[in-house]
Amino acid sequence: MKNYFLLFIFFLFCKTAFTQEKNNKDIFTTTIRYHYGVVMPHHKSISYLINDQISAVELNMGYIPSNEKNWAKLYKQPEVGLGLYHGSLGNNKVLGNVTAVFPYINFPLSRGNKWEVNTQLGIGLGYTKKHFDPVKNYTNLAIGTKFNAFFKLVAQGSYSINSKWGINAGLGFNHISNGAISAPNKGLNILTSNFGVKYYWNEKSRKSFTPAVIEEKLPDEFVLIWGNGIKQASEKDHHKYYTSSLTGNYSFGINAKQKIGFGIDLFYNKAANRGKWDFEPETDFENRFSQAIFISHDLVIEKFSIIANIGVYTYYKTEPEKPIYTRLGIRYILNKHLITSLSLKAHMGKADYIEWGIGYRIKKDKSEK
Repeated sequence: MKNYFLLFIFFLFCKTAFTQEKNNKDIFTTTIRYHYGVVMPHHKSISYLINDQISAVELNMGYIPSNEKNWAKLYKQPEVGLGLYHGSLGNNKVLGNVTAVFPYINFPLSRGNKWEVNTQLGIGLGYTKKHFDPVKNYTNLAIGTKFNAFFKLVAQGSYSINSKWGINAGLGFNHISNGAISAPNKGLNILTSNFGVKYYWNEKSRKSFTPAVIEEKLPDEFVLIWGNGIKQASEKDHHKYYTSSLTGNYSFGINAKQKIGFGIDLFYNKAANRGKWDFEPETDFENRFSQAIFISHDLVIEKFSIIANIGVYTYYKTEPEKPIYTRLGIRYILNKHLITSLSLKAHMGKADYIEWGIGYRIKKDKSEK
């Protein structure tokens, strides 16, 4: 009951915020969605834990920006907002429930006057009370901390019944893990079908969507980012180890939305080659250092960028878990030169660590768009 009360308070808060005087060309929405599905076990230590289906409720408070904004025209007026998710995890006794808060964006793929096909991407913070404990909950090898990263991807179709109400349905994927901040951290992958109802606070009066008149190619740029993180090597070693990276990335604008590029990573990992029981051997800087090269892709949404890198290690003394790694995350432009970043580095789907960083950017074309 406490969770549903918090959901109700969240709804009232967002309703108050969105019904204040706003630009009447923006469209404000509320969506309530029900999920039903399964946990997809990706490890034997998780498979035997799952004994129930997944059920969840989700609340989205968003707005569809006016097509007077150039970034909105480029992306066919996507819906952006804040979401709240609460649901089971397949074993109430061991895994419990998760409650997550996340910003999201709905990218339209195709639309008509009354229907739309879109995909929703959300990244936020999830909370679960039942996590690994060596005494009280030692069988929970999926989640090692109360607070975890929450990722969701939904493909859905929607239909507008009238100017105020709409319905939607689709398939969704959720991932929950702590990014190896604390072990164990197998994580959970959840697949659901969902059905929802949407309400438009101001009438959905648009009958067409104006495409961007001018789509200038993004300028080439170079960014230098200093990243930082912490990780736990294993559940037997309770120490938290510092990790750091220095990333140089040159990217080429290929259109008004995307960049592709290449770069070099320098990594420092204090957890490298630590051993499992007596935390030996002690390692020096050379053992903790590695170097890699990568290719990159950026999806640019005004001041935000969704980044995806794939790289290969080219120098190391301590052999990495896998020769190839990935990095997924977001960057935000603070001003002409400064940027911030938050990303997840992983080896073949297994989280290595979460890194947050600050960086400096140099645009080849000095004129700001």
